[in-house]
Amino acid sequence: MKRAIKAIVWCVAVVVILALSLKVERLDERTSAEFDPTEQVEHFWTEELPALLMGDRVVNADLFRQELKNNRQLLIDRYGLTLGIGAPYSLLLGGEFTVAEVGEELTTLRTEAGAAFQMRTAYIFGNTVREATGAFSIDDYENTMDFNSIASELNDRVVECIVAPAEALLRVGSRLRVVGALDLTPKGPADEVFELIPLLIQATE
Repeated sequence: MKRAIKAIVWCVAVVVILALSLKVERLDERTSAEFDPTEQVEHFWTEELPALLMGDRVVNADLFRQELKNNRQLLIDRYGLTLGIGAPYSLLLGGEFTVAEVGEELTTLRTEAGAAFQMRTAYIFGNTVREATGAFSIDDYENTMDFNSIASELNDRVVECIVAPAEALLRVGSRLRVVGALDLTPKGPADEVFELIPLLIQATE
């Protein structure tokens, strides 16, 4: 009799645990389905990004090139942000440039001191912008899919709100102020040419 009672209790416990598990799973699915990255990115874009692009987290392009030769780790420690071990460090870089060459996907920019960067103007993907801003933490999201959707929304916003309106400015010889995001690894050649994803493009003439 005691064995029968124990068996019944055990079965009931299993059923309760399974029911709770299903309930939690459905709640997670509902939360993910209701998540809209557009609202979060819109708030960041209008309320936080302008001040960020004018702040001290933006490294000057010529200083970046100088420190790249002298002390690459200093750049990483001072300006770099990373998602985790093995991921590149992302940072914000800005300066005044002359357009040296215009391609379908990349526009070559040069500073007065000769520092060259490739500004990406098409096929923008990855986590560089999200990580460089430091405004989004994976701990704030239910799952990696939601976190990655923030990166995708930011990349789309760059194309629509930064690159497209500035298309007429992208002519050889044009003088521009550009602030953007790039990835930096702890090791690499001093003359490495970096891809810059623009977050601000302004004519300086």
